[in-house]
Amino acid sequence: MRFPYAKVQFRSGGEPHDPAERQRAIDLVRAPGVTDVLVLSHGWNNDMAAAEDLYEKLAASLDSVPRPAGMRLVVIGVLWPSVRWAADGMLAGGGLAVEGGAELLRAEIAETVTDPERAAALDALVSDLGTAEAQERFLELLREALPASAPEDEEPPPSLLTVGDAATAFALAAEPLPLALLPEDPGGAAGLPSFGDVFNAGRLLLNTTTYFTMKERAGTVGGTGVARLLNELATVAPGVRRHLAGHSFGARLVIAAAQRHAPVHSITLLQGAFSHFALATDFEGSKDGLFQNVLSPGRLAGPMLITHSARDLAVGLAYAIISRLARQNASGVGGPDDAYGGIGRNGALRTPQVAAPPDELLEVGGTYEFRPGRVYNLRSDPFVVNHGAVTGREVAHAMVQAMTV
Repeated sequence: MRFPYAKVQFRSGGEPHDPAERQRAIDLVRAPGVTDVLVLSHGWNNDMAAAEDLYEKLAASLDSVPRPAGMRLVVIGVLWPSVRWAADGMLAGGGLAVEGGAELLRAEIAETVTDPERAAALDALVSDLGTAEAQERFLELLREALPASAPEDEEPPPSLLTVGDAATAFALAAEPLPLALLPEDPGGAAGLPSFGDVFNAGRLLLNTTTYFTMKERAGTVGGTGVARLLNELATVAPGVRRHLAGHSFGARLVIAAAQRHAPVHSITLLQGAFSHFALATDFEGSKDGLFQNVLSPGRLAGPMLITHSARDLAVGLAYAIISRLARQNASGVGGPDDAYGGIGRNGALRTPQVAAPPDELLEVGGTYEFRPGRVYNLRSDPFVVNHGAVTGREVAHAMVQAMTV
């Protein structure tokens, strides 16, 4: 790690895994001369080594771009029990053939379902999944794993997933997904091939359930464990500026932490896997996004950066699937006109604090005009070429400029 570093692991309910880790992080921040602390969170990933590798690469980029001579930055890496949202083969249309579908579904159950009894029950249904009875029971088991949706949630699970007819849910999950959001598609009418059979439809339904489970867990870990850690840091080192950055579901984790802790100096959401309405004001008539209050006066001392890219197929596909189950028929599935759309795909929408005109992620050396309390949707397609491409020098350059506002 290029900067002084401490990791802090959290359990799914937000409790610290080891109080000694938290104490080391606190001691790191209150060391003499520290001016800034960056709290980082990974996203959908159940491999802690991969999460720390992401932190190492981003830190290397931060170390390679210009920053003020007097800045002494330390880094805290948040580690939390997330689960991968989708197998790689799901993200580009690969791995969708009928042959081997049952084995792929069983493998995904084993990897993503943490309750052993539920995993065994789902696995036992795979061989009979072509029957109405097995589909009903399969979806019933998935519904039991879904977290309860809060009334103010900007993206509740589609009703078809929570209470709808199982045969309809499986039929919709097996249909082609018209991903006009793909940048390689000049005509805007291309789609992935049909998932083709009931096993791959089962994989989509399983992954969609995992999506909402991880979304809820990220909010819990951020709003409880990480927020408490930030409160402690503010108490022991009030003069150290606190910055938050999260990737994927980690973006939701850090925004949930900022909702419970203020002020923070800067927030960077790297390809966030949550709703583009999460920061909105008066969408759907008179409804505010769940995290709109993070932008209230006095809570954000510096800017908020949001990278978004049409080349992020993971976020795009996640929302295309959710939209299909919600029976949305927007012109661009998962895009800005869709009721279900990701902030990592479209930026923050219907958010008065978004700076205009739209901004872009610049090359290193470019100058931003960031201002406190404002949100910057940074179109990042030239540099963020996939969901994980968030550790480049261009991203680091924007982050450092945000930290020094």
